[in-house]
Amino acid sequence: MKEYFFAAVFQFQLHRAMCIAAGEFDPINPSKPLHKCSIYRHHEAGDILKKIMSRGASQSWQQILQEVLGEGRLDGSAVREYFRPLEEWLRNENLRNQEFLGWTYDGDYCKKSIETANLQVFGGFYNAASYASISTKVLISALLLLLL
Repeated sequence: MKEYFFAAVFQFQLHRAMCIAAGEFDPINPSKPLHKCSIYRHHEAGDILKKIMSRGASQSWQQILQEVLGEGRLDGSAVREYFRPLEEWLRNENLRNQEFLGWTYDGDYCKKSIETANLQVFGGFYNAASYASISTKVLISALLLLLL
């Protein structure tokens, strides 16, 4: 199971690096978002893929990431960047529809779980942080879409 999670996160991290190399994605320029990037017929993107694939199992994946992408760790920020428009849309829809994030607090039934998880109750709902719950929902939805 962990291999699928690793692969899904790495896929977005690699896609972001290839898009930057191809000049199709610029984190500073909103007119070149990651979700609209196409690496089709961009040799720079293919060169990155060749460098990664040519190493095979001769080195650890962390070393290969560091040498080829300049990032020595698995980084989920590319997933967030790719799905940023969806996350913003969901946030706005939740505000517009007055939807609350988290679970309904039903009195003492879950009190021990709430205290154990160090969660707080907000207006009949409990959660650790509303921003984190948005990102988690988006990340889980994105990963489920990838795995299906």
